[in-house]
Amino acid sequence: MTKPTKPTYQELHDKLDAVLGRLQASDVRVDEAVQLYEEGLALAKTLETHLQEAENRITELKLQAGKPAAV
Repeated sequence: MTKPTKPTYQELHDKLDAVLGRLQASDVRVDEAVQLYEEGLALAKTLETHLQEAENRITELKLQAGKPAAV
């Protein structure tokens, strides 16, 4: 059984863009807007986690290479 792959940063970013586009539509209902807002917050949090993981990995690689850890 294969492990489900984690969505890429770009895939999540594209999805967030779609959510934001829908939120800006003039025909969005209030209940849909609330659901989209919640989805957007979750996507933003996941994107932030992706960036933090990338930063941590870069810091780790710099330390392994003997370079200063400042990013």
